[in-house]
Amino acid sequence: MGEGANRVTTVMGGGTPGKGRAFIERLREEVKGAGLLPPGERDRWALWLPVFFALGVGVYFSLDFEPPIHATAAAAGLAVLLGARLRRSAFFPAAVAAGFAVVGIFWAGFHTELARAPLLERSIGPTQVTGTILRQDRIEGPLRVVLEDATVARLAPERTPGRLRLRLASLPPGAGPGARIQVLARLAPVPQPALPGGYDPARRAFFQGIGATGFALGKARLLEPAETPGIERLRHGIAARIGEAIADPALAGIAIALTTGLRGDLPREAHEAIRDAGLAHLLAISGLHLGLVAGLVFAAVRAALALWPGVALRYPVKKWAAAAAVAAAFFYMLLAGATVPTQRAFVMVALALLAVMVDRMEIGMRLVALAALAVLALEPYALTTASFQLSFAAVVALVAVYERLAPSLSEVRARLGRGPFFLAATLLTTVVATLATAPFAAHHFGRIAAFGLAANLIAVPAAAFWIMPAAILAVLAMPLGLEAWPLAAMEAGIGAVLRTAETVAAWPGAVRRFPPMPTAGAIAAAGGGLWLCLWQTRLRLLGLAGLAAALAILAGARPPDFMADGDARLFARHAEGRLYLSKPRAGFLGRVWMEAAGSRETGSTRPGSPGLSCDPLGCTADGVAVILRHEALPEDCRRAAIVLSAVTVSHRARRRYCTEEALIVDRRRLRRLGAHAIRLTDRGPAVETDWDYRGRRPWVALAGPQ
Repeated sequence: MGEGANRVTTVMGGGTPGKGRAFIERLREEVKGAGLLPPGERDRWALWLPVFFALGVGVYFSLDFEPPIHATAAAAGLAVLLGARLRRSAFFPAAVAAGFAVVGIFWAGFHTELARAPLLERSIGPTQVTGTILRQDRIEGPLRVVLEDATVARLAPERTPGRLRLRLASLPPGAGPGARIQVLARLAPVPQPALPGGYDPARRAFFQGIGATGFALGKARLLEPAETPGIERLRHGIAARIGEAIADPALAGIAIALTTGLRGDLPREAHEAIRDAGLAHLLAISGLHLGLVAGLVFAAVRAALALWPGVALRYPVKKWAAAAAVAAAFFYMLLAGATVPTQRAFVMVALALLAVMVDRMEIGMRLVALAALAVLALEPYALTTASFQLSFAAVVALVAVYERLAPSLSEVRARLGRGPFFLAATLLTTVVATLATAPFAAHHFGRIAAFGLAANLIAVPAAAFWIMPAAILAVLAMPLGLEAWPLAAMEAGIGAVLRTAETVAAWPGAVRRFPPMPTAGAIAAAGGGLWLCLWQTRLRLLGLAGLAAALAILAGARPPDFMADGDARLFARHAEGRLYLSKPRAGFLGRVWMEAAGSRETGSTRPGSPGLSCDPLGCTADGVAVILRHEALPEDCRRAAIVLSAVTVSHRARRRYCTEEALIVDRRRLRRLGAHAIRLTDRGPAVETDWDYRGRRPWVALAGPQ
């Protein structure tokens, strides 16, 4: 213990001054002796290439303008030539890293050009919409479908989006993925972010090929049934069989999510319990799920082939089993919808099995780097998603920890025994994954499950050894109509996990809410975490500075004092830990703002309320007026320093009713610049707009400053 403590104090610069200076001098000499890389890190520099590629992709998506594709292509070409020129120089690693970053910018822009399609710029309808169902899902009640090859009666073909997302009450009998339907609907542009710098549904829809959203005004009519089964029809067919066999909606929804990746049938209460208990990762089909599928298929095929000695002794049955496992994992990835965590998991599983097929068993951080590069090459936009960041944060941290512990794992296992060792490994894995993903959970969701460790100790073994094997057997038994017994076993296992989630989620303080970590904090956490995990010498400890910076940024984060959405439908004030909304029933937008404010409850807005005092005409609060109807403008605008208005305030009304110094954010400005966030400072109100963050990009439909 004493030796370990001395080592820690030496590394952190504590202890005697001589030891701290000696550590710094050793680092300096290492860097000087190797040019740019210390001797112990020369075989690790290639791990940074996907990081720099991701850096370029991130730079592209952070811009508020669209860089010309020919300029980024030329820059990428020059970067490659520079790297080739310096291949025998000590600066070769730096040149290659810079080249990967520039190529990342170009590649993200190239994918944007490939994704370009018409976007609906204004609401239209009612109008006749015809299209082929690409996929369907149910989210909290209505059915949601994505139509491709769509035609809209009131739009010219060249202005019609390639894909539309519609909400319907139901589909006609026989309709499903691959069927062509017709329905009377009202269409609208894809929603913009609820807050400046927040989640951007329009960007996600753009890369999914969706150019408009809407809702049906009547019953859909089936024009052509689906002719070919297709993977989507298979997914929904399996989901239907599971729904018929498992009566409880919550258990059936979880079983469907684990088997097919479809989460629409999961009740909100069950989803919130799973999330608050820190078990949401079980619903995202990733490494655990694909690893089990591939492992079981590999073991089953190898055991079956071993029953024929003539085959087992003459042919490489182990390699055949690995090939079968790759095929099974690929099929499962398609069945699960090929999400980012599933893609990452498949690449890693496939590379590991490929290593078996070519008689190479080295698996480690290089495998993770290849998986990250493959996912970003296929879908650069994935870098901005929570699933990519959470998934790779957990995997990188786990691989780094187990790389360090690998020399002593065999000895520990021999001392503890198989059962205790597995329990300890599960505990360690949960702790590492929770700590690694915490900054990104704080950035995207503004919440952390405080007791996720306790829930995972029960849920992860149950999923690995009970639920997933039963799910695999159920899918294999469905063609024979024998899925009842495996699904019954799966239902029992899911019930145990759900009861665990509900129990843990009900504990006091199970969820810690706070304003989401700013993007700068997430970048600092990612940089510090990667530095800590990818390097192997004491140089890696400098990554702690990035993690400390992330914590400091999170501690200094505070929500806006006032918020207004881009359609001028909802306004809010945050004060004393509560969110005061201009409408009592704010729906989805209100929930998003609650998360952004880190609030657990809304405050009363009855007349006289100290937070926000509202009547049918408008609201007032500490020199701020919220105008809901024109009639409130003459009285409220005269007394307010900040005016948030759901109606347009003309220049004449501004001069007549408002003070000259008043900040006026009216309907016209909100429609032009998008959602607004206002923070009150000693120097006056600080205003952020959606336009400030996104600017003019291919997925942005805002008009911008005029």
